[in-house]
Amino acid sequence: MSLRGDVLQRLDALIEKADRVLATQHPNPPGAIGLPSLDAEAFSEWKAQALTCLIDLLGAKQAYVETFREEIKRGFRGTVEAGKGILKAVRQDIEGGFLTKIETLVSARIFHDFLEMAEYLLRQGSKGPSASLTGAVLEDGLRRICEDHAIHLSLKEDISSLNQKLGDANIYNRLTQDKIQTWSDLRNNADLGTFGEYKYDDVKEMIAGVREFLEQYL
Repeated sequence: MSLRGDVLQRLDALIEKADRVLATQHPNPPGAIGLPSLDAEAFSEWKAQALTCLIDLLGAKQAYVETFREEIKRGFRGTVEAGKGILKAVRQDIEGGFLTKIETLVSARIFHDFLEMAEYLLRQGSKGPSASLTGAVLEDGLRRICEDHAIHLSLKEDISSLNQKLGDANIYNRLTQDKIQTWSDLRNNADLGTFGEYKYDDVKEMIAGVREFLEQYL
């Protein structure tokens, strides 16, 4: 399944869960005043999962997220119906291609997870696997940046060729291009097993640099 398909499936599950939360409503006991409430545990679980999903997909300050945070506070039927409506609207916009950065936003979070893994490997003394993983993250990120800028790609591209194309298109300056080439050389040395060509601190700086680069350009 594609990344977009995974996102839609996740939203579908939360929309269905909203219906299950709504089904927990029971009439107030005799003499009770106020709106009938829903099961508190079911509501809190759904609310937390839905808000986390929206933040993961769209970022904390996106309009849909702020609306959900403002509107979905208490476990009443109208509240959950409003939250379900927001989830459905997000789903429709993603499916219709209106939230065009959705794959990039999700990918940025995936990259973050892989870079954390690279940091863990480095702390364990595995500088080669750490550099290789960081290089793979960088290559995939460069490819996505090229796609965002409609830069034509051949079937066989590597960090150097992607970097050259982005530099030629003036997506970033020569200094950044030189840094990326240095990371490419480090990744190649790691893949070839020539561990004496780089040090622990070189990989540490590479991870930090790749993270900063992707945060700026993705």
